[in-house]
Amino acid sequence: MKDFFEKENIELYAYVPLKECKIIKKYLLDKNGLDEGCGALMMLLPYRSEVSPVNLSVYASVRDYHKYVEGLAERLGNYISNRYPNARYKLFADHSPIDEVHAACISGLGFIGRNGLLINEKYSSFVFLCELITDLTEKELCIPQYVEKEPRMCMNCGECARKCPSNCMDESDPRPKTECLSAITQKKGQLGDSEIKMMLDNGCIWGCDVCQNVCPYTKNADKTPISYFKEGIITELTTATLDSMSEEEFISRPFSWRGRDVIRRNTEIYGNRKAEKKS
Repeated sequence: MKDFFEKENIELYAYVPLKECKIIKKYLLDKNGLDEGCGALMMLLPYRSEVSPVNLSVYASVRDYHKYVEGLAERLGNYISNRYPNARYKLFADHSPIDEVHAACISGLGFIGRNGLLINEKYSSFVFLCELITDLTEKELCIPQYVEKEPRMCMNCGECARKCPSNCMDESDPRPKTECLSAITQKKGQLGDSEIKMMLDNGCIWGCDVCQNVCPYTKNADKTPISYFKEGIITELTTATLDSMSEEEFISRPFSWRGRDVIRRNTEIYGNRKAEKKS
């Protein structure tokens, strides 16, 4: 497995028994012929490159990581099948039978931030999670088993809560709270004046990276070594750029699941503000 991961430029991975994980969707195990006697090979996929997007969250500026995981699943499946023809396995990402953040944490790949994200000491929170759930053991995979008794938490410096645009993380702060800015940019229908103002004040039409950017671990975090996340980056999404996208290009983007109308609404709000500033 070490050779496989070196070829994929995946540096951070660890094995954890499924019995130590929080199983949240058991039907996904049953559906794929897996059970609680299996293990989870957790992987971190760093996605932040040297290119900084202007008006998108970093994860939304790169191509959809689910597409990368689909290719990874095929390559990993071929690798395993050639060596263990009778092995049971399935690669999951996002839609997973386990709590991925908890599993990555107890497998030693990072700790949980106040914002609920996994924070890795090398790449901060700019990592996607995926896992191979399999009946292969850590010895067969040649990967050491690692389980922390309790998930580690961050240093709780509070910077993410203090800088959050919507003040949604600090329960002790008496200031009004609203939805996370990321959730606001994904809402359907018309946005309220305060929601539009928050979006424009922070210059982000999809997502929000404030809590990630202000985290002390982000200051010296490394950039991704995975070429997939270095290519096809959108630095600034405008209405013209959006409308010029073919359907194939559009569905390769993380924001496509919400449909064109929502993201076009946001680009038009952003474009109107830029036009106002020029005039």
